[in-house]
Amino acid sequence: MAKISQFRQMLEKGLSTQQKNLLIAVLGVAALGYICTDPGQSMEEAGYRLAWLVLTGAGLGILHCVYHGRSELNARRAGLLTLLIVMQVALIRGLGNLPGSALLEHKITHAQLLLGLPYGLAPGMASVMLGKRLGVFTALCTTLFGMVLMPQDFTMANYMVLSLVAGLISALLCDSVERRERILFAGTMTGVAVFVAAVALGCFCGGGLSGPQGGSTPSVFAAEAVAAVVVNFLVGVFISGLMPFLERLFNISTHITWLEWSDVNHPLLKKLQVVAPGTFHHSMYVQRLAEAAAEAIGADVTRAGVCGLFHDIGKLENPQYFTENISDQTLSPHNALTAEASARTILKHVKDGVEIARKHKLNSRIISAIREHHGKLLTCFFYRKAMDRYAEEKKKFDEGVIDTCPEEVNKENFAYEGPIPQTRESGIVSMADAVESATRSLVNPTEEARRNIIDKIFRERILDGHLRDSQLTLGDIDKIKEAFLSTLGAMNHNRIAYPPRPEGETASASAAAPEKAAKSAS
Repeated sequence: MAKISQFRQMLEKGLSTQQKNLLIAVLGVAALGYICTDPGQSMEEAGYRLAWLVLTGAGLGILHCVYHGRSELNARRAGLLTLLIVMQVALIRGLGNLPGSALLEHKITHAQLLLGLPYGLAPGMASVMLGKRLGVFTALCTTLFGMVLMPQDFTMANYMVLSLVAGLISALLCDSVERRERILFAGTMTGVAVFVAAVALGCFCGGGLSGPQGGSTPSVFAAEAVAAVVVNFLVGVFISGLMPFLERLFNISTHITWLEWSDVNHPLLKKLQVVAPGTFHHSMYVQRLAEAAAEAIGADVTRAGVCGLFHDIGKLENPQYFTENISDQTLSPHNALTAEASARTILKHVKDGVEIARKHKLNSRIISAIREHHGKLLTCFFYRKAMDRYAEEKKKFDEGVIDTCPEEVNKENFAYEGPIPQTRESGIVSMADAVESATRSLVNPTEEARRNIIDKIFRERILDGHLRDSQLTLGDIDKIKEAFLSTLGAMNHNRIAYPPRPEGETASASAAAPEKAAKSAS
């Protein structure tokens, strides 16, 4: 085991991402070659299958580079994609072992056997875990690789159509699922689509589905329909059961997992409510702002909201040093600290947050948002405090009041380490954090006051280069500002001032009713 671990570490350090992906693809094609050939085959048949697999693999690799080059496929995602493709081809080989299947001895035709293949397994799972585009790509891969197992007659063409139809529908219906029941629905609809496509193919071919062996009676026809739906429904059950295991194995989070993280009953968030209630309340506001902004520009709403919820969990370590948790500012612990010491404590919450997130195995995107939400900005309050103190002591030194010349303030001691936001969601969370904190300090704010402070914050961040790597356009920024303004107005709306209740009048209308009834009766 130790040697295997050392070999893996050597590969991780010595190979680039593209080289790792190429190695994984080569291993995948080799595994497919092992699955699709056997010692009993003729050299001609084995050579045909291996040539098909190699050429198809090369073509699919080039296709992916052309159409998916912008979204880099890391080693974990490439490994999962390869595993799913190999798994589905192995199942097709094992279930059918076409054309010499023992099932054929029980009067089951090739066409009927095609109804029972798990076409939507790999595409559906890839769509759930890796996204719709890779789900569609997986449907194409499993179709082309699986064709090598089919006899070179009409069965190959039928398999290609059924596999593509089922794979595409499964990939499209399993994209961004919010409930596991949706996967079962996708499996059922995939089964219906397989049967309808099979009927159409049977009609076009003129032989029907059942063919001469099974007859074309209504009972056989109904059994075929039920078989197609049940098989694909069970595929959905299998995907739902296998998904949590693959998430942990490959450290990949699905949309369902992101929704689970958005639950405020998460242990970290429950602890934040108790230990740092002010920070928790701030994080809830940031979540709402981030979700509204993400929806406005078409970013991932759930991901932005979850990153907003967890962005300040580092404050769990020293909650009493952050202003939102200090009820009386005259008792602030910073009053007894130098500006440099206060800045170190404030800056540290980013590192603490990253460590806490890793300890609780949160998604890498959440960790990135925690690390990036302050970018390389300054803790301005304490930096100005240090500069004022330096100016005061420098003046005393110049006047001869003190003998020691004060050291100049090192600006780096008051700056976050960064990096600046690298994604749209991270940029949104960063701006939502700044806007929520700034607008909270306003007393009886008007819409104009909120708009002015939002414009000021965005202008400063743009000039500082804080958003240059976030992939946010100027059009996006305008939409985000409007979303912030609208959401803040909804969250902080004013209520009408109720007049004081006359002395002696009860608060409840129901309590006063019996008294009025008694007076009218008398």
